[in-house]
Amino acid sequence: MKITDFKTRVSFSTDCFFETEISVTATAKIKKATTVTMILYPLLFCQTSLAVDKVGELITSAANIHKQAATFPQKLENTLWGHVAKQNHIDPYTLYAVALIESAKNSDPNHVTPWPWALNKAGQSIIPVSQQEAHTLLNKSIAQGNRHIDIGLMQINLHWHGHRVAKPEHLLNPAINLQIGAGLLAEAIQSSPNNLVLGIGRYHNWQNIQTAVVYGRRVLAVADKIRTVL
Repeated sequence: MKITDFKTRVSFSTDCFFETEISVTATAKIKKATTVTMILYPLLFCQTSLAVDKVGELITSAANIHKQAATFPQKLENTLWGHVAKQNHIDPYTLYAVALIESAKNSDPNHVTPWPWALNKAGQSIIPVSQQEAHTLLNKSIAQGNRHIDIGLMQINLHWHGHRVAKPEHLLNPAINLQIGAGLLAEAIQSSPNNLVLGIGRYHNWQNIQTAVVYGRRVLAVADKIRTVL
């Protein structure tokens, strides 16, 4: 554990094209191998795991500083995330945490956000820089006969859920993707009314209970961290 003086600007995107920024300047402990890191330990995808570790690091740093600062307003409820979550009777922080774990873009060390153009093919995470690039890659995958591709903020699988949209590229619409993902998350949670962790985890895996539970715990850990800074 290392004590480091640092100045950083941690920014969380809380809506598809609306950002809530949290600026922080302080002396804090940089936590490397902590409980949070272990909770967020990768389960399936290498690229996803790297993003999740960065999420944990940034959120932990912001949360530590937040304890010494004035209380930030709770803004997430007033964004598209809050609106969609309310429609589906789920916690907006849980919804945001799922998106962050599924599609985190962390190329900027001071900014972490769910990425609306994220794709995943056969376990390989792809972060296109634009919707047009994502659209091109998606069309190429379909032309090759591969519809087993996860798309957008909530990583909606085209093979299993493509019937929910008129055209595959509609899943690259952040609002549509979020609404579908929220509905699937709500269904998963409702399937396990007495076990929230398992219910959340079924968004990721219905067949393997252990895998689902690990995922559910990761989501709740990230949601709790985000709640301290947004």
